[in-house]
Amino acid sequence: MRKIVLTFFVMLGIVALFLEQYRNSPGIYFQIITFIDYSLVLYLVGDFLWEMKENGNARRYIRRNPFSFYFLVFYLLIFVINIMMRKMGGAFSNENNLMTFIRNLMLILKIFGRFKKVSTYVHSIITKPAQTVVFSFVMVILIGSLILMMPVMNSGTPLKPIDALFTATSAVCVTGLIVVDTPVHFTYAGKTVLMILIQIGGLGIMLLSFFMVFLFRQSISIKDRNLLSYMLNSQNVQTLKDSVKRIIFLTFLIEFIGALLLFPVFLKSGSSIAKAVFFSLFHSISAFCNAGFSLFSDSLMSFNGSLAMNFIITTLIIAGGISFAVLTDLYSLIKQRLLKKGGSLSINSKVVIIVSSLLTGLGTLLIYKLEHRNLLFPHPVGQQYLEAYFQSVTLRTAGFNTMPFESLTNGTLLIMMGIMFIGGASGSTAGGIKVNTLGVVWAYIRSFRRGNDDVLLYRHQIQKDRILQAFTVIAFGLLSIFLISSILVITEDAAPLKILFETVSAFATVGLSAGITGSLSVIGKIGIIFLMFLGRLGPLTLLTASSGSEKQSKISYPEAAIMIG
Repeated sequence: MRKIVLTFFVMLGIVALFLEQYRNSPGIYFQIITFIDYSLVLYLVGDFLWEMKENGNARRYIRRNPFSFYFLVFYLLIFVINIMMRKMGGAFSNENNLMTFIRNLMLILKIFGRFKKVSTYVHSIITKPAQTVVFSFVMVILIGSLILMMPVMNSGTPLKPIDALFTATSAVCVTGLIVVDTPVHFTYAGKTVLMILIQIGGLGIMLLSFFMVFLFRQSISIKDRNLLSYMLNSQNVQTLKDSVKRIIFLTFLIEFIGALLLFPVFLKSGSSIAKAVFFSLFHSISAFCNAGFSLFSDSLMSFNGSLAMNFIITTLIIAGGISFAVLTDLYSLIKQRLLKKGGSLSINSKVVIIVSSLLTGLGTLLIYKLEHRNLLFPHPVGQQYLEAYFQSVTLRTAGFNTMPFESLTNGTLLIMMGIMFIGGASGSTAGGIKVNTLGVVWAYIRSFRRGNDDVLLYRHQIQKDRILQAFTVIAFGLLSIFLISSILVITEDAAPLKILFETVSAFATVGLSAGITGSLSVIGKIGIIFLMFLGRLGPLTLLTASSGSEKQSKISYPEAAIMIG
């Protein structure tokens, strides 16, 4: 029973934070918020008194639990100040909203702390790697949504709850789809929060947490090692610490170099030094994390003829989209070659580099072929190829654009959807089914056509479970896109092809839009949010997180003869 009550008040606290922007609205909203406020206060006081009664000695309980006592006193103090400010009126409205936000956020953290201690459900979550990863992303998205709704984050009207959730999900899932104009709607504080959410989403909050642990020379438990091994897809537990440090330092180094290279480009475009510094850092992080968020209303269309901007951004996108494992492998190969020690790339790196190069080159040629007499026609031939190359790279899950997608031909949109669906490399900041998956499926089809029992890739056998995982990812992705697209065709007033483009872009965490994102209904936004979340975490992670404990069966069942094809 107590577990249910705790769960209820967690949800009530979250609802209160989302409704906070309607506090000054007369009518039902104000009455609901007031009821929630007093309910939460009564819960906190009642919970504290109950704990004190069970302990049997009030002084001893307070002595042993000073945090709970001071938390309650501080919370009640803020609550009383809120009431006094509300009665004083408009002069303190902003400060009152901020204090209410802090009070309710403190309450949620407090309840979550209590909930974790008494709930076996949360304990089961934090002991399963896949569920821990999903839970961490959900928490970051929720907290990010609440922060983005604060008045200080917005230039004008605060974000609606659904728009805040959409924007935070898009940032944490490094997608780039937007329902409001980022440079216009958000203040510099809001843009900074977006940048932080993108960085957290690109690396993962759990990976950053482990980095801080290792940085201060702390040890981790066996359970945490298993979690880290799952996140990095590494079987070598001994090298996890070095892998985490290498990934974090490599990320910050590449982003810093990218910002340095972008700085003169923005400075040359007329930005002040301070603005150029911020824009350089923001776009470098957004590009490397494959997020596609831009601080220009037209994305990067005003830079469609800039060689420097195009090549810096695409290089950052490619670096973030081929995975840290491949980057490390390339670094080791170059180092060995310089020392004349030979060396070679791993099978995984070869597959990623070859398939990625083929997709980028093929995409460039197809976009040029389909658009050079249409959208690209007014530009010089060199710029046409530059724009085609830029968009081919961004289709690998980074939603920058240098051409208006609303004017693209249907053929171009279809080709783009195919490339977006494939996405980048496993273990990278990119989305999609991944080029590794495509490589495994191609190897299986080739072996099947040749009548080989073993599936070989570069004279190495691919395990059967890897093949099954590859087809599962593709099937789950296609099914998810089909279901959400079917719902959006019913709920949205837009062409089916544009809806399909939007859903593929969301699943592949690309962030490119055919121009319908801002006009989506609430149901449409929820559908896109689900696809962005699914695309960032991956079908396998969500399936593993939702599965029960593995059961060993000693029963052998007869085989079923089912006709296929």
